[in-house]
Amino acid sequence: MNLRTSVTAIAGWLFADLLLAFAIVALGTQDPPPRPVARPTPPPRQALERRFVEVTLSVDSDDAKKGSGSAIQALRRAIRSEPALRGRKAGIVLTFGAQNNGGEAFAHDVNELLKRADGTLFADVATRDFQLLGASGGEVLLNIYLFHKN
Repeated sequence: MNLRTSVTAIAGWLFADLLLAFAIVALGTQDPPPRPVARPTPPPRQALERRFVEVTLSVDSDDAKKGSGSAIQALRRAIRSEPALRGRKAGIVLTFGAQNNGGEAFAHDVNELLKRADGTLFADVATRDFQLLGASGGEVLLNIYLFHKN
């Protein structure tokens, strides 16, 4: 057996073993891959129906401004008289108010009473105030856009 061949063979195996050791050390010092982060699922989006439910009523503008019980009762009666609103949730209400000195302010006052008139129907509703032209003072027109039934 040649001594020179056996030293060369041993050196080759030693080199291969050292490369394997370095590879293991290099892999062991790397950070582990990040764990996937659990993201909360957003609530499902609800779609509004294209058609709206129209409700008309008369309310005294002073009662609406004060938030009096008579204004809330008038609003509640008008809403309950519309069968399409029973057991539903509104997404948007466009309120048109007829008042000589500011129909938009009157419509805003009526919108402030919606949740008190029916907290379920108007729980998270978006409202807009408009002037109702060509109508007598105290008249209110509500265009109620409902969420689709589930």
